[in-house]
Amino acid sequence: MTIILFILLGFTVFALLLALQMRWMISVALRRALSEKFGGLPSDVAYRQGVVDAGRRVSHNDVSEHLNTTYPNQLGHLRLARRVSIYTLPLIIALLVVLRFGLEAF
Repeated sequence: MTIILFILLGFTVFALLLALQMRWMISVALRRALSEKFGGLPSDVAYRQGVVDAGRRVSHNDVSEHLNTTYPNQLGHLRLARRVSIYTLPLIIALLVVLRFGLEAF
């Protein structure tokens, strides 16, 4: 049982790291696309906020509207990475608690 939980912990940590990497890479790619379309630097605050707002039901500016209409597949991947990064951290903590206090593995 302990080995199975350690393997599950490893897969969960891997999923978290992969989701964080996906969020970072998709954000960089979208911000670069925005800077080519609208001008300016990819690190501009408007582009960062546009990527944060994109993919949500409420869009606050034309940057996020452009992303929603032009890059729906990439935003789907970004939503998936956001969900995975939200749900894996509590799962990692729960697995560590079970391994430590439930099975006294370490």
